[in-house]
Amino acid sequence: MRLYCRRSRYPRLVYVLLGVVEGFYGPPWGWVERLSFVEFLGRVGLNAYIYGPKWDPYHREWWRAPYDQYFTDRLSMLVEAGVKYGVEVVFAVSPGLDVDYSSEDDSLALVRKLSRVMELGVGSVALFLDDIQPVLRGRGFKTLAEAQANLVNQVLRELRPRSLIFCPTYYYGIREDYLRELGSRLDGEVYVMWTGMWVASYRISEEDLTKVAEVLGRKPFIWDNYPVNDYFTVNGLTRLHLGPIKGRARGLPKYISGYVANLANQPELSKVPIYTIAEALQSESYDPDRSLAQAVDTLVNSSARYYFKRFAEFNKATFMDLDEETVTRENSDEVLEVVRELRDRLTNRELLREVEPVLSKMEAIARYAKGELQTLSWRVQTAGEYDPPITAERMVSDVFGVVARRVPWYSSAYRRPWGHGCSC
Repeated sequence: MRLYCRRSRYPRLVYVLLGVVEGFYGPPWGWVERLSFVEFLGRVGLNAYIYGPKWDPYHREWWRAPYDQYFTDRLSMLVEAGVKYGVEVVFAVSPGLDVDYSSEDDSLALVRKLSRVMELGVGSVALFLDDIQPVLRGRGFKTLAEAQANLVNQVLRELRPRSLIFCPTYYYGIREDYLRELGSRLDGEVYVMWTGMWVASYRISEEDLTKVAEVLGRKPFIWDNYPVNDYFTVNGLTRLHLGPIKGRARGLPKYISGYVANLANQPELSKVPIYTIAEALQSESYDPDRSLAQAVDTLVNSSARYYFKRFAEFNKATFMDLDEETVTRENSDEVLEVVRELRDRLTNRELLREVEPVLSKMEAIARYAKGELQTLSWRVQTAGEYDPPITAERMVSDVFGVVARRVPWYSSAYRRPWGHGCSC
């Protein structure tokens, strides 16, 4: 049953949004990829697609400026596709880089920006104030939480969207003073995003969810930073996230107000882990390995399935589980067969394009294992090599909650000196 709230401009649907967020750093997806993904979400039983790519300048840096006709026409097409497939298309704006919380001009610009997309049929909107310095701009506010709650509540009052989803500045861990005040000041209809105890949490437990809900005074809306891989991509590295979701509380929807998984830079490849997430959210008997195999059966043409499943075994490491197969002298012939057969048999050519750098690296490793002279690119990670450009200390304290690093292929003496930035 759907319940409605009369004072909303849109009927307020009382149901849990479960889906994805295009919220990564790096080149945004194209419209064909978005349309394809919305259809896929409908097929696997998910109902939300949040538009919010960090590198769309009109989403973040130039948030006050309106989109052109080309963009609005295609957004309208995406909304129509969402209606067709039962997927709520949510539009997000990230004004936090320079918004003045006390500026009437800024609040009006924000309302105007969102009202224009709502005229296209967008019913739910989001405000992202993540990945910014916690600077209180403006007058009349004592705390950042007070200023941000005031802005969000004002947008809610002016627009009355079906849903308003808010990503706060302290979106991981439990910054109790900020989150408790934020929760107490925000309108009860506002959904508040949270990524877990870390940016890309290796686990999200019942205990974590219960604690943050008590602090916020409402169930959290989970922004799960998987299968996002932008912290590799923006540093010039290729690392695929093919592994199934792990480490999430059983019966997760009972503890949350919504859930979105942050997508990887590769659209077709993202469908594999998102399939496992859809099953984990909808089944109490979720089995990660079985779900990964089912994802391949669903998404890959029959003649290539066996080889893609083997490919996945060499590329399923994640910050949640580093385990994946490595290339050895003993299996090098099989690896070469997997590479050759996928290139010949995989009918989804866009998927093949996305995995080709990894196929080339696997081929080079296999030939090296057989004694052939090869150049092994350090920019592509596969077959047991999982090395995010993040210090071990920051991995534990902020990013993953664990050290997620495994480098079997070469001596530490030859490893590249990584920087300390992370764009999770």
